[in-house]
Amino acid sequence: MDWTPLALGLCVLSALLGAVQPIYNLYFHPLRYFPGPRLAVVTRWYRIYYDVILKGAWLPHLELLHAKYGAIVRIGPNELHFSSPCAYATIYANGSPFTKESTLYRSFGMEEGSFAIVDPHKSRKRREMLLPLFSRRAILKLESVIQEKVNLMISGIIAHGSNPVDLSLAFRCTTFDTIADYCFGQSFNALGAPNFQHPLLIKMQSSIQYFWILRHFPFILPLAAAIPRCIAERCSPLYREFDVVREQVEAVVDRFFMMNNSDGFNLDRAMDAERETVFHHLIRPKSESTCASKGSGTPSRKALLDEALVLLQAGSDTVGHTCILGTFHALSDGEVLAKLVGELKEAWPDKDTHVGYAMLEKLPYLTAFIKESLRVSHGVITPLARVVPEATCIAGLNIPAGTIVSTGSTFMHNDPNVFSDPMRFNPDRWLKSEDGNIRELESQFVPFSRGPRMCLGFNLAWCEMYLIFANLFRKLDLNLYQTTKEDFKFKEVFVPVRLGRHLRAVGSERTS
Repeated sequence: MDWTPLALGLCVLSALLGAVQPIYNLYFHPLRYFPGPRLAVVTRWYRIYYDVILKGAWLPHLELLHAKYGAIVRIGPNELHFSSPCAYATIYANGSPFTKESTLYRSFGMEEGSFAIVDPHKSRKRREMLLPLFSRRAILKLESVIQEKVNLMISGIIAHGSNPVDLSLAFRCTTFDTIADYCFGQSFNALGAPNFQHPLLIKMQSSIQYFWILRHFPFILPLAAAIPRCIAERCSPLYREFDVVREQVEAVVDRFFMMNNSDGFNLDRAMDAERETVFHHLIRPKSESTCASKGSGTPSRKALLDEALVLLQAGSDTVGHTCILGTFHALSDGEVLAKLVGELKEAWPDKDTHVGYAMLEKLPYLTAFIKESLRVSHGVITPLARVVPEATCIAGLNIPAGTIVSTGSTFMHNDPNVFSDPMRFNPDRWLKSEDGNIRELESQFVPFSRGPRMCLGFNLAWCEMYLIFANLFRKLDLNLYQTTKEDFKFKEVFVPVRLGRHLRAVGSERTS
């Protein structure tokens, strides 16, 4: 049989469809009346160019698009981005019916982790399992563990003497060991690594740079998993980075999943301990009101591994990045540093005594300083895409069902109508705004997002930041070392990835 006519017919049909789709997107699509660059409407390669070819340059380009087209821009064939606070309030509202857009959240290959679960019912079940462990009450029980990690960080910085210390790594080691200890009852001892250079943490940090490749070419990880490992590692540095991280975390998770009692991971003994860890809870929850009574059951091995990777990455990155930004601004601005240290000395006269989270969170300037650090670090900076399940109204406009919508946190935090001189680091704005209204600032303060899918770990994050910043500035006298504002330019790779040198400083212990 001659297959030539059929092959030619299929080629012609493919060409016709390729020509028809752009025409449909431009002139017949339900979003055709929304403004935006025509090339973005025609092909997804418009976005790929900024994300992959220019390596994380989409966000500044998106700001230019809003300057040109207004508060709503059509950024893809079926996607809209909003820059207004009222749109954010609708898209990420508590009780919002909007669902997560699957291709964005599954880009990390952790589709069974709480962060990437798209189905609202499954997501709610997983959150019900995890929420008790991230409540304020649970975090207060964890405070001694966090303080232990902070003490190790302070000791490590002092041990450098007159030599510069990499504070970027020090902060990330602190948050990494904290979340690992809470997940597994045992950390990876990143704080004990020479110069805070722990191999696993560094691999995790470097693997994020491949996010956009995986976002736009999701077949890569499944393909790499389907071919022999030696070939995949030779062909792709991306696979090597992910494989090393996944392999080490997998070994720890398997100890739980198989209830192995070696190396101190005694599940039954841990379950009787006062402090329950995340994975003890997921495998065998104490509470009758959590997953066991609601039919969730123990997550699969794959789900446990994905959850571990999600918690380790999210639990170490956001707080670590915020501490880096906040510390740089404090050490760069004598007035900010003087106010911060002055308040801490007054509230904590003897630095060798213990001062806890409950007291620190009552300090107004420290609180304002942390809020401003969170504002300028933004949290996740890639707009978190949602899908409209049925036709709805956003910012006064009718949005068709199935549309992908989002508003980025940077558009909230850098809004000059609310945050005057938004590019300036100014903790005082949280103590008194020009019109006396702090409530408006709080309404646009979204470092942990909002709504039913907001960050689970915000209570843990707040506790870590209070303890890290308070201990750092009360106990140490620090001076920047070869670090400038230019080092803090970033590219967008889901989270901000800094382009310059790490934050480094020379520190010594305060005498009083």
